[in-house]
Amino acid sequence: MNKETHYQVHDSPKVAVLQVLKKASYTNCEPVRKFFDRKFKAGQRSFIVDFANCTSVDSTFLGILVRLALNLRNSEDSGKLALINLTGRNLETVKNLGIHRIAEISSHAVESITELESLSEKGQSETACSKTIYEAHKTLMNLNEKNLRIFCDVVSFLEQETEPSK
Repeated sequence: MNKETHYQVHDSPKVAVLQVLKKASYTNCEPVRKFFDRKFKAGQRSFIVDFANCTSVDSTFLGILVRLALNLRNSEDSGKLALINLTGRNLETVKNLGIHRIAEISSHAVESITELESLSEKGQSETACSKTIYEAHKTLMNLNEKNLRIFCDVVSFLEQETEPSK
């Protein structure tokens, strides 16, 4: 594993597993968004995100998780997003934002998976574009009233940044 790797995945017909390595943030979460979008469109309805080796998460990454959880909940053949091995500040943040209400929080370990691949987008920047950051925060903001207050300024700022100059 090179030091640029932030995520590893295991993908099977039954489940897609994402292991977070170190920090999950707007600077490295674009491949995660694309992976989730691609797998969801292909019909995958069972996702596990393993935080055992995760040191921190930011709101952009969490907004991407919320978007996936809501897509799973609203699809005809509803699915499941399980967040496992959340501890400390990461668990506290997930609960403070209300994400535990739409995703399963578990301490159960994933079966030993030996076929992990580094998740990367070769030839593309891993940094999330402003559209991804905006959508992630808008999703969090719409999840509940508390998040509306927390993220309204961020969303307003990003909306102003994307408006054409007058």
